[in-house]
Amino acid sequence: MLDYVLEAVTEAGATDIKVIVNPHHAEVAAHLDERGIAPTFQREPKGTAHALQQIPENELNGKVVLVVNGDSPLITSDTIRQVIHAHREKGTPATLASVEDPTRDDGRIIRTADGALGRIVERKDATPEVKAAVHEFNVGLYCFDGTELTKALKEIKDDNNAEEFYLTDVFLHLDPVTVVKLADPQEAIGVKDRVRLAAATAIIQRRILDKLMLSGVTIVDPSSTFVDASVTVGQDTIIEPFTVLKAHTTIGADCRIGPHVHIEDARIGDRSDCGPFVKLRPGTEIADDVHIGSFTELVRTRVGRGSKVPHVSYLGDTDLGEDVNIGAGTITANFDGTNKNRTKIGDGAFVGVDTMLVAPVKLGKGSRTGAGSVVTKDVPDGATAVGVPARVIRRKTVE
Repeated sequence: MLDYVLEAVTEAGATDIKVIVNPHHAEVAAHLDERGIAPTFQREPKGTAHALQQIPENELNGKVVLVVNGDSPLITSDTIRQVIHAHREKGTPATLASVEDPTRDDGRIIRTADGALGRIVERKDATPEVKAAVHEFNVGLYCFDGTELTKALKEIKDDNNAEEFYLTDVFLHLDPVTVVKLADPQEAIGVKDRVRLAAATAIIQRRILDKLMLSGVTIVDPSSTFVDASVTVGQDTIIEPFTVLKAHTTIGADCRIGPHVHIEDARIGDRSDCGPFVKLRPGTEIADDVHIGSFTELVRTRVGRGSKVPHVSYLGDTDLGEDVNIGAGTITANFDGTNKNRTKIGDGAFVGVDTMLVAPVKLGKGSRTGAGSVVTKDVPDGATAVGVPARVIRRKTVE
């Protein structure tokens, strides 16, 4: 959620980004460190104005200061740019964004008789009369003259029902204030509970799918398809229903994925198909023109061009060459109780149905296994191995 906000403000041109964090949220702080952002800690939860006061005054004075709520993942860079532009154009000490939405219950914007900003009444302080009459809400997106902001922050008091220092109270000490009313109320959703999290997730998901479809990807049923923002999909690929694409998955052009496929942090080349009921786990790389059939699971596995893993197989820690055929029910036994071991299958190999490959083991180029074989030793190029345990019964020269 925080990443969406950070990406939006960065795309809008913000620099010297500060994120104010509760010191008890160690995972958030660690994530910011990974992004190269040093978190600023608010040691006591005394409100949003107090949070902003954790930034030294000399880092605010003389600058244009953008403030965005960290729980607002639907805010777009275009909207942020709109607010920054209005702030610079009007030249007022402060600018804020608002939305008209009778379904919300957040901080309400109270206008004066001439339509200017009078004050902002937070949800906990709003009377029933105010709640019934006012439906313009504060978004939590602001732009300030930094010098004026530091002066106003010193005037804030915690004389409210929450006994907190509200950032919105700075507008009582800044005049005039520019208000930018946004056209899309969805951008103003702040994720304060699991219900809003689900609503925001659904909106973000639809944005992702719309972007993919506009780029030339066919999504048969958007309502049952789930794709992370970090996923890339090539043109003319078809995504069937009940497909889940997660993490940094990359899918090439002219592929067919699904239905009922789960792919996480894997790569699929052009013109390959995958599904139904397939699971590709992290570290899996599928080359061009590959067929991955139903009820197949792959993890940390590379599949060469033109190979086929038709159905009901598990390949873990496996390297497949080109034009390999894997028979139904094939399993690579990659774990010996202590370590994960690799299986290597050469170009043009043919693995019979219900073959078990006990890693570490290698099938040579053009080799074959009989149905039901348990392969515990390497099979040379061109050889055929059958039995339990498998033994070589035939050899031929492979060019």
